Amino acid sequence: MVTEPPRRRRRRTPEQARAEILDAATELVARHGPDGAGLRKVAEAAGVTHGLVTHYFGTYRALVRAVLDRENERKRELVRDRMRADGQVPYADGMTRVLFEILADERYVRLWAWSQLHDGDTDKTPGTPTHLSRLVDAIEDGIHTVLPPPEGPDRARIETVVLLAMSGGYGYALGRRTWQTDLGHDPDEPGRDDAFRTALAATLADYLEGRTP
Repeated sequence: MVTEPPRRRRRRTPEQARAEILDAATELVARHGPDGAGLRKVAEAAGVTHGLVTHYFGTYRALVRAVLDRENERKRELVRDRMRADGQVPYADGMTRVLFEILADERYVRLWAWSQLHDGDTDKTPGTPTHLSRLVDAIEDGIHTVLPPPEGPDRARIETVVLLAMSGGYGYALGRRTWQTDLGHDPDEPGRDDAFRTALAATLADYLEGRTP
């Protein structure tokens, strides 16, 4: 019987190995959800040893958070680009459009929701920026590009709008199919999501631009 020679492991720089592990983890999380993978499955998919994955990331939860960190940075870049390109008022509409684009990525929503359930397992260093604070930084930067202070809204008002947008947006993203069906509507009917986004954006624009207390 002819046996195949053992495959030689490809040499990687530490940066390449870490990036390929993250790529493999991202793909597995996208297909199976954060709870459907694990360090060994990620190691197999990346073609590295289990020990190398633990060397770079320690635990599976830390690896998933690293995946989320990278996804968050990509989303922040999207926010920055879209907010800077959308120079017209009301800028709340531009903000809600890009938030809804983010929320349309069901894989990202599941990953973000998973992280919220597990964030309490890790102690945070006081003063360390969180995912949400960095997202607000990007939105604040984009808004002030359109309308600089003192004419533009302050940080507290922007934070409130982001919380309202995320509460409405994430809730809608997670429940839209069930809710629209329960109301007798086809959730895939063109315009349903746009109608909700437009109504939410109008409410947020009023507050963001100071037309409500």
